[in-house]
Amino acid sequence: MAVIKYIDAEQNVTSVPIEAGETIMSLAVNNLVEGINGECGGVQACATCHCFIDAKFTDLFSEIDDMEEAMLDMLEERKPTSRLSCQLELTDETPDIEVQLPASQC
Repeated sequence: MAVIKYIDAEQNVTSVPIEAGETIMSLAVNNLVEGINGECGGVQACATCHCFIDAKFTDLFSEIDDMEEAMLDMLEERKPTSRLSCQLELTDETPDIEVQLPASQC
């Protein structure tokens, strides 16, 4: 079974088995991964699930839409690989991936 490795700003790693149909955010919240809050429950009304996805994994997920772009634009720590993890849906085909977490969530 594939896993997601959530890596915080201090390089602590939490590995969670992937569950198809979940998002990277919901999987983190359901497994008490520190560093992803998901305060709005995944409706793109906040950016408390901000993460960094390695460019080699971007093709696995949908493109950034206008709402996600607006939320990401508010972040001080935004990088080219920034995404809202609530928008990153997992499937049975999702391989092992690593998700970097910012030092803090807004």
